[in-house]
Amino acid sequence: MSTLVALCAEQHRVILQFLARLSRASELDLEQRRLWVQRLRQRLSRHIQLERHVLYPLLRTALAADPQLSSQVNGLEQQLRDQIPELTRFLHQAEREPQQLDPSAALHFYRQLRAQFEQEEKLLHPLFAQRVSPAAEQQQLRLFRKRLQASAPSSAGRRLNLEEWERQAVTRPVLPRERLWPPPGSTASMATP
Repeated sequence: MSTLVALCAEQHRVILQFLARLSRASELDLEQRRLWVQRLRQRLSRHIQLERHVLYPLLRTALAADPQLSSQVNGLEQQLRDQIPELTRFLHQAEREPQQLDPSAALHFYRQLRAQFEQEEKLLHPLFAQRVSPAAEQQQLRLFRKRLQASAPSSAGRRLNLEEWERQAVTRPVLPRERLWPPPGSTASMATP
């Protein structure tokens, strides 16, 4: 199984867990709500960046000769892109005013992203495993790690090694100047809230 496919499936599972928890916001105090929203924003940001800079470029290259599959891949990417502005507004509002967090909105986004992730895992992940070579995947992941390194300050005056960055690629905090959506495997189980 592809490293990237496994990582994306795990990210899907974690993002959905955060949204499921936020759909039960009445069980959380204000600080817990803010913390869960921050974690969701960070994880979702990392996931979108990984897909945008690794998964989709590799798939577009691998499927260039197949217009029908390319169209399906582009459609899924656009579908996710279309959800980002509304989701971003929800996350920023909930982070600023956790007392106003709407559990029904969290459930709405849970359902939207679950449907998106299921489509990705049904179509994109098998295509990726079949059509993208491990060498191409590793090269693109190295480029992605370098991009992450360039976007973050060194830790305590030292450069982090690639293995450490690989572990932190999903979990490191989103820097203030970063945007959630930059401009123009086995399938993980997705529990229902």
